Amino acid sequence: MNLTEYYNTQQNQLLMPEYGRNIQDLISYVKTVESKDKRNIMAKAIVTIMANLTPSQKDNSDFRIKIWNHFAQLSNYELDIDYPCEIIKKEDLAKKPSKLPYPTNNIKLKHYGAAARDLILKLKEMEESESKEAFIEMLANHMKKLYLVWNKEAVSDEQIYFDINEIAGTELVKNKVKLNETRDILLKNQKPKQNNKQYRKNNHNKR
Repeated sequence: MNLTEYYNTQQNQLLMPEYGRNIQDLISYVKTVESKDKRNIMAKAIVTIMANLTPSQKDNSDFRIKIWNHFAQLSNYELDIDYPCEIIKKEDLAKKPSKLPYPTNNIKLKHYGAAARDLILKLKEMEESESKEAFIEMLANHMKKLYLVWNKEAVSDEQIYFDINEIAGTELVKNKVKLNETRDILLKNQKPKQNNKQYRKNNHNKR
């Protein structure tokens, strides 16, 4: 066959294009070598070349392990050599990852989220102090903002403080100070959208 007629489409599929066909062909050649000692030497040399092809990852502590695993994949796990690290089995690669367990813990008033709940429970354990009162006020303002993201209708400060005590399971809030105004919070929540619209408008006018 004329070399000009020998297209890549007529060759074996590249298993990992980032390493190129030469690497894949070299590994295929190693399979034909009878001496295991020679196969070991050649495999180390090829892995060194593979590592040089991806220098940006050399700082990764698992870099060499990753390269050796790629080498095993490119050989279709058919090379009998002494691997210097643990190689993931072929059948394990085909396994689908286990589904992450979905949190099943019940959160009271879910629109505030687990983070707000956890903070309230931490505050519940703190001794009474000015710092604790200031923290409760900041948390209450944050929860009011979260409430208005969830439900854009007005919400009273009393409702926010009631919800904090409800989550805490005790009267955590003793000094009820006035929180940020609802209209101010809603305005701040809307600003990013308005800025994006203004940016698109200005950008369009420049064209």
